[in-house]
Amino acid sequence: MNNTALQTIVAKRLPALSGESITYNAAKNVFLSQGYTSAAGNMYYKAIRLSNRLMIYYDLGQGYKYTFLNGIKLFCWDGQKAKLIAQKYWGGYDYQVFDEQFAKDESILILSNFLAAQLKAQGGCVSNREIYAFASNMIEETHQRQLA
Repeated sequence: MNNTALQTIVAKRLPALSGESITYNAAKNVFLSQGYTSAAGNMYYKAIRLSNRLMIYYDLGQGYKYTFLNGIKLFCWDGQKAKLIAQKYWGGYDYQVFDEQFAKDESILILSNFLAAQLKAQGGCVSNREIYAFASNMIEETHQRQLA
């Protein structure tokens, strides 16, 4: 599947991205939204990772010296569209300099907490270790190369 075909599928199947201009960065294996520049001169954009079951938005800000992770949003498929299932934000004095491993680890924790809450609500009993391993595998799927 080529880059244009995948972008078309993403735009059609992920309503959360509708209206956004996205490009695929093969070197980083991530989709990037078109950003905007604030009055202070900082650039803000989203880095997006996908699997067949999950979509991760990294809300990023590019300052004069660092790229900052302002937030992470996790979406799942509800059969019709992408549905927000969990999110975490940093900002102000609690900012995070972007680090790929930190973002991945936080995504795993966010998904683990979501899955644990869903299991608890349904009366399920699964160890935290098993939940973490399952969440880790799901997040890892979003890091697999999407294009040849």
